[in-house]
Amino acid sequence: MGRQRDLVTERLHLRDLVASDRAFVKALLTDDDVRRFLGGPIPAARLESAVSAYFVSRNEAMAWLVESKDTRQLLGLISISDHVDGRDFELSYQFRTESWGSGFATEAAKRILQYAQEDLRLDRLIAETQAANTASRRLLERIGMKEARRLHRFGAEQVIYAR
Repeated sequence: MGRQRDLVTERLHLRDLVASDRAFVKALLTDDDVRRFLGGPIPAARLESAVSAYFVSRNEAMAWLVESKDTRQLLGLISISDHVDGRDFELSYQFRTESWGSGFATEAAKRILQYAQEDLRLDRLIAETQAANTASRRLLERIGMKEARRLHRFGAEQVIYAR
């Protein structure tokens, strides 16, 4: 897919993860609210491998830690990786509940979408979210993604967005 690089927006710095970010990633992956529409918190038995996966450099996946440019506060994670369908690349994100409603996730997702199109030259990028996750669905629509299809997977109705 290409080499990942740091990205910036008006308010955000999207950067490679470093070892000191492990506690933040672990906190996101075990937060009930953050993980509500992502299959729930990662169980303890799988937590270390799930955290480590964000720190492993793989050709088919890129992950950025999202932080405030002004305060350096850690806000969330955003990534591009192979989708479960095996055909597409998927945009995924999870942000601390304290940052919800601030537009940070939208700003970061918009920048990743731009990077995917302009730098990676991806013809298509998708995102999958539960139909019940109205906030995430609105975010995807705000950045120009359109509903492509619905299916039942992971015990819930899912909506696939594409651009």
